[in-house]
Amino acid sequence: MIAYSTFETPIGTCGLAFSDEGIVAAVLPSQTLAATVRCLANIVRARKLFTRDPVETSELPASVAGAVDLLKRMLAGEAVDLRPIVLDTRKLTPFRARIYEAARSIPFGERVTYGDLASRAGSPKAARAVGRAMATNPWPLIVPCHRVVSSEGALHGFSAPGGVRTKAALLAIEGGEASARDGADGTSQEATNPCPPHERSAKKRAPSGSQGSLPF
Repeated sequence: MIAYSTFETPIGTCGLAFSDEGIVAAVLPSQTLAATVRCLANIVRARKLFTRDPVETSELPASVAGAVDLLKRMLAGEAVDLRPIVLDTRKLTPFRARIYEAARSIPFGERVTYGDLASRAGSPKAARAVGRAMATNPWPLIVPCHRVVSSEGALHGFSAPGGVRTKAALLAIEGGEASARDGADGTSQEATNPCPPHERSAKKRAPSGSQGSLPF
């Protein structure tokens, strides 16, 4: 079974896809609700766990309803622990499973570097691989890739809609100041995200009537 639901938050409409095993994918608001749903479906397809796209539902299992509540509270600035949210981690490599688990332990309002996260996951020389794992993270917020920064403190390319400006906005919600710029090498990891580029560009102004308050 694979289903999805969208829900309103202080930053706009987010979405979750879920199975009997847990949360399959999460998305932040895109410029329109339709784009948010397409992005969610693209991430589900990229995980290659199912032969069909998720079907919308408003009847949420208690575990998913609990996840929605925690995410809403977190995006309102409350220092909640999202680790109780159960994820569907099937087909993750052991390395990625360790990286995502280590990332989930980063507390609200704190930041670590890619190298720090690699060390926490038992692979101290794998900072670049950690960056790739963060860039293709299927669970933004739940696996808080926005809290992972470069060794200089720069906000490397963020693969959610809005790019590094969204990353800075999320850190600001958590009470931290951040510079919305790429890393020292000028590279961005956005291109690895399964959401189509036109649905996650940080350079285009949102059309009139678009939803959300992220920095598009």
